[in-house]
Amino acid sequence: MKKMFLFLFTASILFLAGCSKSTDVPQEVAVEPPAVKVTNPELINDLLFVNKNDYQIQTNEPATFSAADTSITINSNGLISRVTSGEVVSITVTSVATGKKTTLTAVGATDDNHVKPFEWYHAATSEDPYGQYVKGWETLKKLPVAGETYAIVLRHADADNGEDYNLGHPNDKNPPANWWKSRDSKIARQLNTIGIARATELGSVFKDLNYSFSKVYSSEFYRALQTAQLLNTGKTIVQDGRLNHPDYNSLNSKLFNGLIDIIKDNTMDGQMILFSTHHPINEFNKSVVLAGFPQVSNFNWTGAYIVKIAPDKTLTYEGAVSFGMFKYFRDLKLAQAK
Repeated sequence: MKKMFLFLFTASILFLAGCSKSTDVPQEVAVEPPAVKVTNPELINDLLFVNKNDYQIQTNEPATFSAADTSITINSNGLISRVTSGEVVSITVTSVATGKKTTLTAVGATDDNHVKPFEWYHAATSEDPYGQYVKGWETLKKLPVAGETYAIVLRHADADNGEDYNLGHPNDKNPPANWWKSRDSKIARQLNTIGIARATELGSVFKDLNYSFSKVYSSEFYRALQTAQLLNTGKTIVQDGRLNHPDYNSLNSKLFNGLIDIIKDNTMDGQMILFSTHHPINEFNKSVVLAGFPQVSNFNWTGAYIVKIAPDKTLTYEGAVSFGMFKYFRDLKLAQAK
């Protein structure tokens, strides 16, 4: 009798379990709505190169746009009135249909939208800034290149602290000795707080990108030397008067000629070289004409242009890169490595 009871009890449990399974309702898997896609041809490898004012962002579906960064002026329809030249900004793109948000990153690929204090110190306007920034962005993807020598020609970091002595005292026949080397802002213009922060950050960016510099050269002006010091490359910094600003350059009044002379004096070792210097080393047309070089290059504070140096010391222009572009490229690399 007990055996019969156990048999019937077990059978009942199995029956109920089976019924329970047969009446389970399948759970629906939530599908994340796709993000809005930006379709502008100027979107290149995750960076939108805004190459003019009144630039319209185009998307594959209706969206709204916003940005908290004061470097950009954009309306909800995606019309960008202005982006500060060389600055990299984040734009929030929201799908009208789904409400899904995504982030678009843009750079001001122009050379005529400057703000204070840089508008007082900017270099000559550039020849095809859009093309030069795109070329620099492409070059970043391949650096460093084993066995090939590339040079980063860096304009010192942001500097509007003080004034160079010769500008404030143009008729002084007996200026302070070596005034251009001074760390006193009453005698020579120095880095500002933004410049100090950016130079320090750029040093971290270079390390994260595995840029191992075999040589580091600097102008004798302290704003250029301090920039090189804050980069913290681990290399001895060679100060060379040929990289000095024309306000005081006893060795060469044409900075680009000085760059070429320094390169000629060195053996190319298939590694990277860094130069911390000034505008107007970017104004090639005012110093020497080289095939393949533009008339001038974008050259904001803490920005650079890149050259490739062949074993015979000939140079190839490899594009311009702003501080924001260096930083954003590093961020993309680190994100992809996770």
